[in-house]
Amino acid sequence: EIISSMTKSAKNGVALVAASACVGIIIGIVQQTGIATDFSATIKGVVETNLFLALLGIMVCSLILGMGVPSVVCYLLMATLMGSLLGELGVLPLVAHLFIFYFGMMSMVTPPVALAGYASASIAQAPMMKTSLAAFRFSLVGFTLPFMFVYRPALCLLAPVGGELTAAAVFHAVLAATIGILALATGLAGYFRRTLGLLERGGMFVSAGLLLAPISQIGETEVGVALDIGGALLFLAVVAVNVMVGDKNTPTIEAA
Repeated sequence: EIISSMTKSAKNGVALVAASACVGIIIGIVQQTGIATDFSATIKGVVETNLFLALLGIMVCSLILGMGVPSVVCYLLMATLMGSLLGELGVLPLVAHLFIFYFGMMSMVTPPVALAGYASASIAQAPMMKTSLAAFRFSLVGFTLPFMFVYRPALCLLAPVGGELTAAAVFHAVLAATIGILALATGLAGYFRRTLGLLERGGMFVSAGLLLAPISQIGETEVGVALDIGGALLFLAVVAVNVMVGDKNTPTIEAA
């Protein structure tokens, strides 16, 4: 049995070894071309005053670097190159470092080089790319969390720049993030208590967008709380419809 298990382990590991060899190509490209440094310099030149675009650029760069290097190395490189830019844009230091490190980790489930997906596929003896795409789909909700850290620092128990931390702010941030993530996950899965219709899934996506949107004001008008309330009400409305229709369609057994 031991010899048989070792033989199976070796056979299952062949695909993972091949994937790791392909990762070496990406590592060589990153090291030889200096694409990381050039990309970071480009981001600094383009998004010096736009926080959201800067976050998107850093996310892409972290995902690319994380495909070819260990997460810790990716974090150290990105923190050195881009940490100062986020600080200049008003992001708290701890939140900025969490943002960079988080996306360095998410590269493990981002095709085409999703090493965690490849390892899972090898264990489950499943197709590699299908497993990686499934892992990416299930992890899409996690891609919103780092942005929430930046725009809702109360989630990290930190006060915003120039403000103070209160219990109400923490409760508001946690509640909005929880409902927003649940709405997004439900919309992606297409299921709550039953299979969601197209309109219901659309409502869940809109609710998640309102709750997770990095918009706190439009012009001089504060809209952050209003968007959160609107998103929560829309989520509750879709859930209520889902529950009522599900209960209506549930067969009942009459007593004899």
